[in-house]
Amino acid sequence: MRCFGLILVLVAASCVSLGCSRPKTPTVTAIGTDGEEDVPSLTLSNVTLKAGETLLVSCNDEGGDVKVTWNGVSLHLDVGPGKGSSGFYTSIFSLYSATSGTGNIVASHASGGDLSFNASSVTNLAASALDKTSAAEGTGTSPSSGATPITTKGNEFLWAAIGYSNNSTASGAWSDGFTAGAQFTGTGGGIGGGDDAYKTVSSTGAYAAAKTGVNKDFWNAVIATYAIAP
Repeated sequence: MRCFGLILVLVAASCVSLGCSRPKTPTVTAIGTDGEEDVPSLTLSNVTLKAGETLLVSCNDEGGDVKVTWNGVSLHLDVGPGKGSSGFYTSIFSLYSATSGTGNIVASHASGGDLSFNASSVTNLAASALDKTSAAEGTGTSPSSGATPITTKGNEFLWAAIGYSNNSTASGAWSDGFTAGAQFTGTGGGIGGGDDAYKTVSSTGAYAAAKTGVNKDFWNAVIATYAIAP
């Protein structure tokens, strides 16, 4: 019994010295979505982030020059702008928030034109979490970003976004076990929507953002992978 107890202590001590720990589970909370025709900017007001949360914003804009801020702080452009044949561009932005606070999310582009975006908060991502990305464009009913390079870590969080030229309502099904997130829903006027999804993986690999059976349209598909906090 004493020997067994000693073995447990030695294993625990070894695990601590080697930095062993079970990865945390990311959780996703939809914050809001918006879109308008021919506007310089869009705003989601009074968005609160808790300490350590990551803000992810997927944008679909006509012009390819969109920038995003929260509480006056600029978000990092993780992937994009991916350009579709119709002239719309899709991007993913992130902000790892080390401190809590409340402020407006503002998406703006000097070129004007149509603009739509979705915003979500994600818990338990590592600081400087961005790892691999991929982007592609095309037309049809089966958009796909193409596969990323092999991810660096086994435990990662995948964020997918598909932007459309005209589709502003959700259609089709996500491939490979992705969970559908937000999609901008238009009120008319042909504003292209942005469609999000996410997935947590536990092994390294090459991953893609893909759907089947969507309403036929020009599309941009982008994906970013993020390390999970230990």
